[in-house]
Amino acid sequence: MADQQLINALRRLGLTEYEAKAYIAIIELGQAEAFEIARRSGVPRTRIYDILSRLEHNGLIQRIRESRPALYTAIPPERSLEPLRRRLFEEISQALDKLKMIYESSKTVSKCNVLLLRGSQVYEAGIELLDKARESILARIVYLPQEVFGEFIDKLRECRRRKIQVYLSIDLRLLKEEIPLNSLEQILEEFNGRSFSPPIPFSFLVSDFQDLLILYVNPGQPRECYGFFVQELGEVGKIMISRIIKEHFLQDFRSNLSSSG
Repeated sequence: MADQQLINALRRLGLTEYEAKAYIAIIELGQAEAFEIARRSGVPRTRIYDILSRLEHNGLIQRIRESRPALYTAIPPERSLEPLRRRLFEEISQALDKLKMIYESSKTVSKCNVLLLRGSQVYEAGIELLDKARESILARIVYLPQEVFGEFIDKLRECRRRKIQVYLSIDLRLLKEEIPLNSLEQILEEFNGRSFSPPIPFSFLVSDFQDLLILYVNPGQPRECYGFFVQELGEVGKIMISRIIKEHFLQDFRSNLSSSG
């Protein structure tokens, strides 16, 4: 973990930036005088004694007695940071419980079932959707990063092992830049799917005609992806999705879809 990541993690536990920097420096040095800690951490010398005093008061470090000049050393993190971690967890749990109570009791809030997702949340939602499928998965993949594509395909294989019907279409134009074309063709053959070239570069997953995830991934910046996760589509949503699928999926799928829709 990079230093800045450590600093951010410690700040989430309640330390200030100077406290986090000084604490990391002490751990790295083992034991050190105040001026060494200031130099290593970048904390101003005019602030270092105040910072060390607060760290000592909070039980994160200790001063070695009878040393001249004063030496400071860290108390083992697994012992000193555990109370802070536990307190943070308890505060989050309490806040979550209160928010759930407010949400459930509210009569004025419209409970929207459409979520806008960004970054890794999009891919995590896709995995969740595939895991929860019970009857069918309809998947149209325009572009995904290689590792995410592999994860999704593995999940689709799991779905088939669970006797879930999988309908798969893949746009080869972008994916073949990252994944060998013969591998993509083998996957399509495995799932009895076909390639396609949609006018709009959106991927989507539909689970049991109930939940829909629409994904847009920029091949140049795959981490900067966006998604709409729609849960519990209802009858109108099912009709809409059926129409989209009939327009964009394979002719071979239509007989199956008409019976499901």
